[in-house]
Amino acid sequence: MDLRQLRYFVALATQQHYGKAAGVLHVTQPALSRQIRLLEEELGVRLFERHARGAAPTDEALLLLERALFLLRSAEQIKSDLQARRREPRGPVAIGLTPGLAQQLTVPLTREVLRQFPEVRLRFVEGFAPSTQAQLKQGEVDVALLVEPVERTNLSTVALMKEQICLIGRADDPRLKKTRARVRDLAGLPFVMTGRIKSGVRLEVEAAAAQAKIELNPVVEVETAEVARRLVLEGIGLTAHFAAAVADDIAAGRLRAIPIDGLFLHRVLARATDRPVSTATEGVMAVLRTLVVERVRDGQWPNAFLA
Repeated sequence: MDLRQLRYFVALATQQHYGKAAGVLHVTQPALSRQIRLLEEELGVRLFERHARGAAPTDEALLLLERALFLLRSAEQIKSDLQARRREPRGPVAIGLTPGLAQQLTVPLTREVLRQFPEVRLRFVEGFAPSTQAQLKQGEVDVALLVEPVERTNLSTVALMKEQICLIGRADDPRLKKTRARVRDLAGLPFVMTGRIKSGVRLEVEAAAAQAKIELNPVVEVETAEVARRLVLEGIGLTAHFAAAVADDIAAGRLRAIPIDGLFLHRVLARATDRPVSTATEGVMAVLRTLVVERVRDGQWPNAFLA
């Protein structure tokens, strides 16, 4: 098995058609077929089932595809690292962020990385905490911002900050006239429940409500802060999330956010320890950490505190 065979395999598994895969690879179909046959013989499994419309990957092929993508990506990074030993960091870096953090960080982080490391290619992967942590361990992303608690097996983490969860509603809502809210104040409110079940903000809010022995009144459930924001602006209800996610609306006087006593999320910067970290990844991690620290210190990240 060699990298060329794996590239041929990935192309066929992706295109699921010998002609299209050969075109992508700029090789003849017989050459592609021969390499796939040799790979099947070496592994002792059938990787594709031919049919009238092309070639369907078998279950074994799907398993190999996951491993092959990781190996090819690692090979590309090794090449970039060796070339970069005497130069600036270069190569691809994949960053895992929640949708809310992606809204806040993608633009300033991209600008700063392009300024400092013009040969680094960023790829942002949006997802929620459980899936992002899994992607980090599987090598699909190089670095991620995660929420505690984090399963630290094969992960290296650096504490970044804690964010206070706030009760958010329209600026003219009389229920937000106070400067702070208590968990028991959430009882009976028409609630836009935001986030994934048993994860992040939603997990903290529901756990706190259960501990306070109150019942929440979710009138609608959504996953992202952006969708919740639109519903809250329409007067559908209030939500609990981070003030930073709606900072522009707060500044414009459209929304108001008041901290909920005792409700915080702790964010960490994480990378996998079972594979070498590239110079590009190290550089991006340093930029990301500096960016977060500066935004918190300057008050651009409301109700956030450095770890």
